Amino acid sequence: MQNRNIEIMWQHIDTLDFSRMKAKLLQQQHARWTPESLEHAESGYRQFLKLAAKYPDTPAVPSEQVDAFWHAHILDTRRYASDCERIFGYVLHHNPYVGIDGPEDEVRLMEMAATSDALSMHEFGSTLTSAAYSREAADNPAYCARMAKAVEPAYCAIAAETDEVDIRGRLDASRPSYCAVTSSQAAAS
Repeated sequence: MQNRNIEIMWQHIDTLDFSRMKAKLLQQQHARWTPESLEHAESGYRQFLKLAAKYPDTPAVPSEQVDAFWHAHILDTRRYASDCERIFGYVLHHNPYVGIDGPEDEVRLMEMAATSDALSMHEFGSTLTSAAYSREAADNPAYCARMAKAVEPAYCAIAAETDEVDIRGRLDASRPSYCAVTSSQAAAS
């Protein structure tokens, strides 16, 4: 019975119509959304909701982009409440404060993100969060910059032990690093 309920919940998630929300996000002057970034965020958000449906006792942690998409859904309060009731039977609440209450809470956030990534990899073959939440990122200083006109953050540097680009953004402070990757670039320079 539980698997059938999850299947129905996932079907409801697949039928959610975000077209008006995406049109609104594209219209906002201060936002840096593109049709492509919205499609990516929407896909990630659906995966996030599916994890929340299948694993209700394990809080899912979305990437920054998916979280922004979630916020936009929440702002349509009636629609969000209705969608959640139809999918989950209750409103899926958002806790924006996880990870900000000191080092122990930050570790908790990273552990939740690692769990979310493991579940997402198992269910969808891809991770849910960005490298910024990973345990490795916590153990190694990282550099993350947003290009002035780029839609997505650039996470890259030369790895400490190799000459390869490390998308997790680890830096070797003794070597300069010049790297920027945007969705339109195939290689870093």
